[in-house]
Amino acid sequence: MKFRLILLVLGWRLAWLARRHPGFRKQLEHRDVVMQWRTFDGRAARWYHFRPGHVASKRGLHPTPSVTLNFKDADYAFRTLKASGKNQMAFMEGMQAGDIKVEGDPGHLMWFMTLMKFIAGKA
Repeated sequence: MKFRLILLVLGWRLAWLARRHPGFRKQLEHRDVVMQWRTFDGRAARWYHFRPGHVASKRGLHPTPSVTLNFKDADYAFRTLKASGKNQMAFMEGMQAGDIKVEGDPGHLMWFMTLMKFIAGKA
């Protein structure tokens, strides 16, 4: 439940930034990326479509995401996302352990990480 809530709120934040933050909108120029976050079993899933000036978010699985971030389960995903604020290696450790898997173009994930300063309100 907590993981689903984080994904929902993230969608609201991304859409708000796309409407109101010029720096964030600049990052969306020339982008057409679908980023999907999900659990291995697909029971908790949400995707975000980044386009120039707009971010759309929907629950469920997208048929053709550009990149997918898979977590072993929702509880693990919540704990990892919570820990990543204090321990930036949390994602890397999860990937090395096989608890987090990236499918698709990892360059899109790296681009998304550059957006964190906007999401956290530090830009």
